[in-house]
Amino acid sequence: MSEIVEKNSALDKLTPQRRLLVEQVLQNLENGTRLWKQGWRVNGAPESASTGKKYMGINNFYLTLTAMANGYKDNRWATYHQMEENGWTFKTDEEGKSLAKGKSTTVEFYELRDRETKKPFDKSVLDGMTPDEKEEYKQKNVYPLRKYYRVFNADLIDGIPAKQVELIDETNKSERIEEFINFWSETESPIIYGGDEAYYNYISDETHLPEREKFKSAEEYYSTSFHEMGHSTGHSSRLNRDLSGKFGSEQYAEEELRAEIASMFIEQEFGVEIDESAIRNNSAYISSWAKKIKEDPDALFRAINDADRIAKYLTDKEKYMGKRVEKYAIIKGEDELGNPTYEIYMAREHGQTGKAINYTFKSREELMKEFENFKEAPFWKDAEFQEVSFEELEKESVKIAERKEKNSVKQDESKEYVRPSTIVARAAAVAVAVDMAERGVESLTRMSDREIVEKAKNVKSGETFSKLYNGQRVFESDSKDEKILMMRIGMFCNGDTEQLMRVFKSSGQFRDEKPNSYYMQLAQQTMKNIGNRLNNVTPKMSTGGSGKAHIGLNTKT
Repeated sequence: MSEIVEKNSALDKLTPQRRLLVEQVLQNLENGTRLWKQGWRVNGAPESASTGKKYMGINNFYLTLTAMANGYKDNRWATYHQMEENGWTFKTDEEGKSLAKGKSTTVEFYELRDRETKKPFDKSVLDGMTPDEKEEYKQKNVYPLRKYYRVFNADLIDGIPAKQVELIDETNKSERIEEFINFWSETESPIIYGGDEAYYNYISDETHLPEREKFKSAEEYYSTSFHEMGHSTGHSSRLNRDLSGKFGSEQYAEEELRAEIASMFIEQEFGVEIDESAIRNNSAYISSWAKKIKEDPDALFRAINDADRIAKYLTDKEKYMGKRVEKYAIIKGEDELGNPTYEIYMAREHGQTGKAINYTFKSREELMKEFENFKEAPFWKDAEFQEVSFEELEKESVKIAERKEKNSVKQDESKEYVRPSTIVARAAAVAVAVDMAERGVESLTRMSDREIVEKAKNVKSGETFSKLYNGQRVFESDSKDEKILMMRIGMFCNGDTEQLMRVFKSSGQFRDEKPNSYYMQLAQQTMKNIGNRLNNVTPKMSTGGSGKAHIGLNTKT
């Protein structure tokens, strides 16, 4: 192990604590003990002994591995300064020597700093901004500063209060997890039981698991479910990861790695205990993971960060169980004088996306004040409101329509019946045929705009471009069709966002019912993605893989 590490220049570039983490993971993989599993019970995710705040991401992963390696039973950690503040000391052996000598573990944190003042960033300056505005402001005015701290496990500390272990009724705990899994199946990715494999199909957005009785234990069933649910967060309607990697590919192995780590984080959240006898043997992936991590240590940190997002996305859903959640999007635009305007949209009962309040506002503050009055209506009693992007809202509309269809009149063998509400919702939220009579190349009044269309047609995948330009559905969602067409057009616009907008509006992908500001934001993001590559990259159309149904991402069986 050490010999391999010494010769790896990529590892040499890592910070000391990250290098140690990579070494420990590789050691576990090569010894066949996998990433972190142990036969003893863990009292939850690692947390601060002083504040109770949980460690996240890389720190969580590293402290868990360290606890495993040293046999620590306590999940609390403290800095030396925190020990002094609380009057705690290190435990000693019979000779009076400290048991903590050489036992410190380094964790890292990022503190946001103001680029101009170099002082800690005051988050209050973001109040009143939209999510996109907040992100843009932070990219321009804020930078992260990495800081390091040494912490010690509570098993090494004397005087620290005994760990308050909450006695949880095992039946109730199981009910909590069962309810959560069922909630995810009903509202997100349906879980289908049967067969001998566990996998997620991203084409149909379905999770497949063997029947419950085939699992060795309830804990094994929960852990496997979490892993597959982790894969399902990659769907375009959720965290939108590329899940098209084929079995055996590096992309496939990386997705497996992030889902495996996410499963660990979720298990910690729900207090799932895995016996050593129940650990699944994914030896096919172990060698791939080890090889990939040796070649590219950052792959491990990317997987940990992705897993952290996956676990947070999943566990955050639990707070909505049994509650009515109403999503809304705020669109910022401009009036004819260039002054900012704000509108609010929601997904309606049958899935259509439409305005919640039928007029515009001059400021976000005015809009939110009126929206608070709007929410006081009896109809919204007990509803929880969640702000999302307009694109996410449209995806929610599609999901509502599909749920309406599944829960309405079922199809019989002689005739397929679809409720009118579903047809209306899909007409509003999903790409359908568009009347091109007043669109197309002939609708463009500038010769330079027409030339853009011709250029886009006459390169590789021009047929795909033509289908998109004429309003046909090519990919699995209207948002992806929009993005792909925007990217193709933008490659020939030489950074001119206004030209990109003009040409796009002449296409069948442009929808009159969507806010103009939505498309403008999409165009600006497209130009940002293209950046300085305009003159160096030959435009290519994404084909979304082989086009075959992906029945893989098979795990934990």
